[in-house]
Amino acid sequence: MLALRISAVLVCVGLISGYVSYRDSIPNGRNVPHPCVSGEMWQGVGHSNPAGGGDRNQFGIDFASQGRTWANVCNMDSDGDGMTNGQELGDPQCIWTTGATPARTTGLTHPGYCDVTSSQTCSGRVTAPCESSQFVCPPTTEAGVQSRELRFPRTQVPNTETNYYCMTFDLDQSQDYHMIATKPEIDNVDVMHHILLYACRDTAPTIASPQACGMAVQGCNELIGLWTVGLSGQCLNTAAGFKIGRTGYKRVLLEFHWNNPEERSDFTDGTGFTIYYTPNLRQYDAAVYWTGQQNLEIPPGRSRTVFESTCPSECTSKFADTIYITQGINHMHYKGIAQTVEHFSNGQRSYLTNDQEYSYDSPKVYEYDPPIALRPGDSLKTTCVYQSLSATKTTMYGEATSDEMCFAFFTFYPKQAVQNTFCVGWNEFNICEIIGGKLDGCDIRDFGNNTNPETAMIMDMVLDNCNPYGGCRQECPAAIAEAEKHPCLARGRMQEWMLNEKSEEDLKSFKFASAMKSCSCTEDDNTTGYPYGSGGVAAVVSIVTTILCVVFPALL
Repeated sequence: MLALRISAVLVCVGLISGYVSYRDSIPNGRNVPHPCVSGEMWQGVGHSNPAGGGDRNQFGIDFASQGRTWANVCNMDSDGDGMTNGQELGDPQCIWTTGATPARTTGLTHPGYCDVTSSQTCSGRVTAPCESSQFVCPPTTEAGVQSRELRFPRTQVPNTETNYYCMTFDLDQSQDYHMIATKPEIDNVDVMHHILLYACRDTAPTIASPQACGMAVQGCNELIGLWTVGLSGQCLNTAAGFKIGRTGYKRVLLEFHWNNPEERSDFTDGTGFTIYYTPNLRQYDAAVYWTGQQNLEIPPGRSRTVFESTCPSECTSKFADTIYITQGINHMHYKGIAQTVEHFSNGQRSYLTNDQEYSYDSPKVYEYDPPIALRPGDSLKTTCVYQSLSATKTTMYGEATSDEMCFAFFTFYPKQAVQNTFCVGWNEFNICEIIGGKLDGCDIRDFGNNTNPETAMIMDMVLDNCNPYGGCRQECPAAIAEAEKHPCLARGRMQEWMLNEKSEEDLKSFKFASAMKSCSCTEDDNTTGYPYGSGGVAAVVSIVTTILCVVFPALL
């Protein structure tokens, strides 16, 4: 059955901007201490972010410019502190080779930052930011607060670049609780891209062990927790919590995105996610509100491509009451360079998020104290800006790191005031307009079910008269015209969205979506490809359309 896809993003920002094997290309690459925070490691040795990814520090710049070869940078003094990189990383003679044990494995210092704990002076030198990555959330120490670690058993990471794996966990149902904080327990930093925690309906299936799950699991689509690089954990505003237990969420789904760009087969992971919850219920239940744009198509070689989406007043006017936003975060992938969310209320404009220099590897979390009121009738405008100068092909919306996204997430309360928390655009219309499963006279739930007699009849009629993999058959236009009498297939925004959704269901639905397009060889089709979606199966439909509309006519 067709389902509204909440394409998980997250605030899930990528950990890997380079190949993880670089840490194994330098001595003691996995044991470099933080220059000024005792007991912590600097995982991304060549990066400004201790977790890796994003801007490089001077050692990272030198390493890249020297062909990423240790012998070429060993005798350099990248941070200018008077010690060579080899002396700092335990290879003073520069004789270390990959896989060997360094001459020294203790007394190490960071080659990219002057170490303030050493005897050298750091005056005028670049020093590391002395901020601990340890999670600090005072409410977790309050009386009555409990914690539970949700952990994957050690699992083989597939030797493919993008992998989504899921597992469900049943929660304590003896009474009601509020989940007030979450903290990651990362096992394999080389593959862990992000973690999402979804609340499930009571009827959602049990997934007892990790299994491939794509980006959506039926019945588990309310985001209540996340982790991405740059976040040590989540600590909710003290006014609200996510309700779990007897009358709250009883089952949760933990989703991992493993990123394995080298497609290595020797990776395993057993990461966990700790939740903190209290029986001392807070005043309000919390939830997450989504904005953004799902239909992305970014041409290659562009210095700037802009996509916008509005969460209109028609959607927020359905709020039962004013909601209060406590936290916000933007999310794009590596081609994203700027993102904003504007709030329009009573003729006034303000920014909820304003990332003029967006970094995929270092997301900025916006905390609102006091919380920002989002009133019925207000509107939100999300703007995402991309740069694709180095791309050689069009980038579409999708789940892979090489694809793109445009989302913003806002934690708010009270949950009960909002029925539909997904205010995301698809071209010119917003998915929040789909109320009760209906839009423009189309009952999406009925038509999305291929076993529905009316749906089956229309699909069979089109497939009997149209060729999904060939040219336009003589009898096809009449069949398509008949199909378009159905409100779910009427020309315009409903047809565009519906065919995109159906193209990603199963083979028959894919053929149906292609067949509906087989006689629509317009100029736009020839230049922009398949207009009914972006990414995944829709991209394949685009190829089929190109063959139908460009290749076949050229051969005639």
